[in-house]
Amino acid sequence: MNVLIIEDSNTLSQVLAKSLDSYGYKVTTDGSLFVNKRLVLKNIFDFAIINTNLGKNRSMEILNYIIEKSPETKILGVCNKGGWSEKVQFLNKGGDDVLSYPFPIQELLARIQSLVRRPKNYIDNNISFGDLTLDSDKKCLYDGNKEINIRKKEYDLFEYLVKNKDRPISRCELLDHVWDYREYVGSNTIDVHVKRLRDKLQDKAIIQTVHGIGYRAKEKKSKAS
Repeated sequence: MNVLIIEDSNTLSQVLAKSLDSYGYKVTTDGSLFVNKRLVLKNIFDFAIINTNLGKNRSMEILNYIIEKSPETKILGVCNKGGWSEKVQFLNKGGDDVLSYPFPIQELLARIQSLVRRPKNYIDNNISFGDLTLDSDKKCLYDGNKEINIRKKEYDLFEYLVKNKDRPISRCELLDHVWDYREYVGSNTIDVHVKRLRDKLQDKAIIQTVHGIGYRAKEKKSKAS
């Protein structure tokens, strides 16, 4: 298996390279200058390991490049400083997994093998929407690394709008897909829930009113992008 390591720390890069080499992996090392960019175009790498803390947003730039030019390459982030917000950003931008340093080589190998077995089109249960992240399993909403306290029905309403972002959704459609037909729903129920969501999101522009129809979710450009 061909592995590309992108790491500015020569010490960490060599430790990873020697460890993987001893287990039979063919390793190419690189740094934030990304001198092996052309090799990515040839799709020779099965796996890439990227330090999530490269300066001047280089980690995200390199991540985006590999995803675009070699979509079958699995990508693991290695985080050796900073908080978990860097991990969340890396995963939200398309990374397959993140591992915090220091870690035993056995865990690194296990993560690699797990990702190799996973289809590249694997879809997790998180939905990114600008700086917001929706966790479909837990029915939780996050702004960066801060959880926004919303009720389940508010989450269901927002998730449906986000999944249909930029499309005007009528009140009838929202009632059909978000509310159970056995529930008694007043005429202003949707408007009340939208107002609560807007107050909690602290940005009314995220959920736009489409006069004569209903509502539309409009994604804002992420602050981190």
